Amino acid sequence: MVNFNTAAGCFLASALFAMVVGKVSNALVEPEHLAKPAIAVSEAAPEPAAGSAAPAELPPIGPKLASANPKEGEKLYKKLCTSCHTDEKGGPNKVGPNLWDIVGRKKGSHPGFSYSSGMEAKGGEWTYEDLNHWLHKPSAFIKGTKMAFAGLPKEQERADVIAYLRTMNDNPPPLPEAKPESKPDNKPQGQPEKK
Repeated sequence: MVNFNTAAGCFLASALFAMVVGKVSNALVEPEHLAKPAIAVSEAAPEPAAGSAAPAELPPIGPKLASANPKEGEKLYKKLCTSCHTDEKGGPNKVGPNLWDIVGRKKGSHPGFSYSSGMEAKGGEWTYEDLNHWLHKPSAFIKGTKMAFAGLPKEQERADVIAYLRTMNDNPPPLPEAKPESKPDNKPQGQPEKK
């Protein structure tokens, strides 16, 4: 009983000391009250800034795929994807579906995996461009996706991962043709060509 009384006395003395210190400090230093809140809280959605444009469309991934490095893509895949996906032929589903044969596969179709309604509603096959948009920002490409991955902002990294995923296929779709970049004409405007 003595130990309980001692503990209770210590607790009450500490509480009383904290109250006294609070009262004394308020008496010595007057708190400054703001006329209006420092942070305004609004229930309305923020308005876009004047002159701000919608996010730019991603450039086609075809030119980057032509020079993509599947070995670098494999490194990124192992670092970012293997906690949720497998990529071996006949491999199991994990938190995400098995990705063997993903390039050219119908979206939301891997057997035994429960896809989000957004993925099931998207339709179509996984093209190189769709994979590019998906890897850039999954939540923007398919609303309501279960995938929590934020995305790969770097175009070369996306191309490398797609090139790696392409190797995980017995019969991968051909790469899109990379359109040659047009070279600027170096001659000054309005001057005839010299012969």
